[in-house]
Amino acid sequence: MNQAIAGVVAFDEETTVMTVYPSISEAPGGIGRLLGDMYQSLKGVGVGFLSVGHLLALVTAPLCAALYIGRVLPVSQLPLLGKLSDILGLKPERYRITTQNIVVEDACGGPNAEIHGEVELDGFDDIHVVNTRPYHNWYDCGDLRFVKGDKQVLILKGVSRPEAFKAACIKARMSYVGVKAAI
Repeated sequence: MNQAIAGVVAFDEETTVMTVYPSISEAPGGIGRLLGDMYQSLKGVGVGFLSVGHLLALVTAPLCAALYIGRVLPVSQLPLLGKLSDILGLKPERYRITTQNIVVEDACGGPNAEIHGEVELDGFDDIHVVNTRPYHNWYDCGDLRFVKGDKQVLILKGVSRPEAFKAACIKARMSYVGVKAAI
């Protein structure tokens, strides 16, 4: 009897498990980092629940919204902006966990997106979360460093909620390694 099981795919098929986009801390030109550093450092300055950091974040919210939209929408596909973003290297990226790899790719490429980096799920031993900068705290983001032994094999910059994404990567790795060992 051949019966499909929900959520299970053949071992040799690659299917997307999860996709995330970097936070605006990784926006081109470092503007996201600069704003996050300012917000976090001025967060304690003020009276009661009103702080200079929160008021500054409120005033610059339209700029931050534009930075976010530029990270997730296919702005680079527009005629003039697309050429400019290619020249300046400002193409937005996304991070994807598949049933076989962790992939860094062009955010606007659809199913045929250009891959900028990847590591197979059994190609790393551990994942380190680095969130030591003030903008990491403000945006609740961090860099994920995939390591095999002492060697760094992949880095994902500005991952929102890095601990949750790390857990998803580890679960995908455990599943992949377990099935690979059983086959």
